[in-house]
Amino acid sequence: MPRSAFFSKETIAAAGLEVVRQHGIGALTARALGKRLGCSLSPIFTVFKDMDEIQIAVRQAAAALFADYVKDVSDYQPAFKEYGMRLIRFAREEQNIFQLFLERGNSLMDNAPAAALECLKGIKEAYQLTDNQVMTFYRQIWTFTCGVAVLATRSPGEYPDSLTGEMISTQFISTLSFLKSGKAVDNVTPHLKVEGEKAVIGLCD
Repeated sequence: MPRSAFFSKETIAAAGLEVVRQHGIGALTARALGKRLGCSLSPIFTVFKDMDEIQIAVRQAAAALFADYVKDVSDYQPAFKEYGMRLIRFAREEQNIFQLFLERGNSLMDNAPAAALECLKGIKEAYQLTDNQVMTFYRQIWTFTCGVAVLATRSPGEYPDSLTGEMISTQFISTLSFLKSGKAVDNVTPHLKVEGEKAVIGLCD
């Protein structure tokens, strides 16, 4: 008869998330997890097969933590700005956990979560954007906001809410104004500059 587990998967994952929060993903070892839970390794590996499974569970717990962090953004106006500011704030306050989202294949950085997509629906309706326009808007704003969030993990003090709010507003207005102008970007391929040539990025009607 197999030995009964002393801890649930959720409890072990939560403990692992605390290890990551305090010391980073590199510190998530079986020994550190056992110390956090106050147990030997046996109860842990009664529930999980190996450390790979534990790391997956910890990443899922991190994603759930962030989802809870932004779950009510649709109650705010403008919702998309609130979402962006919270993303950056989360990165600033939870630097080690946010690092999990930067790893290759992590869906948070590759695709906007459900809360962000819900905000996009509101923007599409409010500003009467086409499907193509709203996707362009998403790529520009989402990429910009994620980039600021990454910078905030490196220098938290340089990205307070007052500044990030202004940055997101500037990017929002700039992108929206461009989309509503009806112009298209002339996607110039960089080339060696000819003497006397001016460096410009063109717009097409």
